[in-house]
Amino acid sequence: IRKFSTNHDDFMASMDFASLNTDGWCNTTKCDAIPSDIRNAISRHKRQKVVTRSLLRTQDRSLVERGECISVWRWTMPMNAEPLIEFSNNHSIIFVAQLSKSAKILSIGKGVIGSCDETNRRREANWKKGKAYFIPSNGGKALGWLQTINSEEDLGSKSYYQPMVIYKIKFTLSEKKIHDIVSEVETKTTIKRWARILFGIIDQTIRSNFHEDTGEAKIGKKQLNSKCTCSSGLELLEDDSRAVASIISQLECSSKK
Repeated sequence: IRKFSTNHDDFMASMDFASLNTDGWCNTTKCDAIPSDIRNAISRHKRQKVVTRSLLRTQDRSLVERGECISVWRWTMPMNAEPLIEFSNNHSIIFVAQLSKSAKILSIGKGVIGSCDETNRRREANWKKGKAYFIPSNGGKALGWLQTINSEEDLGSKSYYQPMVIYKIKFTLSEKKIHDIVSEVETKTTIKRWARILFGIIDQTIRSNFHEDTGEAKIGKKQLNSKCTCSSGLELLEDDSRAVASIISQLECSSKK
């Protein structure tokens, strides 16, 4: 299987001839000298390659930080790339760092990836750039997303070559353990500040949205999944999204030193 590099997408997006306008051709005067029949033939060829997905793209995942029973991953998702599959045994947070206006985000469906059953069961995740989402554990079932376009008019446009970038923050501790840490945070001086903030966000999100007013830090999976789906999750509060964005920025800077 040939991989379609995200660097190639960046290169294509910077080239005049790769950017289609509403007439199906490039947006520069350099193309005016090309005969219309040749322009139309090249346009059809480019669109066919995109529609048939003869040029395969793959998603890329890289570790940004791991510590305090938390791991932070950066996912780059080119348009129409094959989805990366994970098995959701723990709660996580998704932060959407980059998203094209013409993009539509789909979560994978049930069944063999790429099969008719699976593709027909895909559901749209209404994510927004700059927002963070709580993704509950689904008991170890497959989980993944892909970026596609809202309209064929966007095929070959500059926005088509812009990959989606998300950060997935995974928590390996149980809800009770996280709550215990948050409750005793003043005595847990060895826990790094960024981890304390993330523990506090996920604990407050769970307790505010899924717990009855009992003070207990334990909850059944049915209650969790009844309020938000594992595919799109629950949007965090505005302040929490900003805090997550700030932490990711700090960790990215630290990882490059």
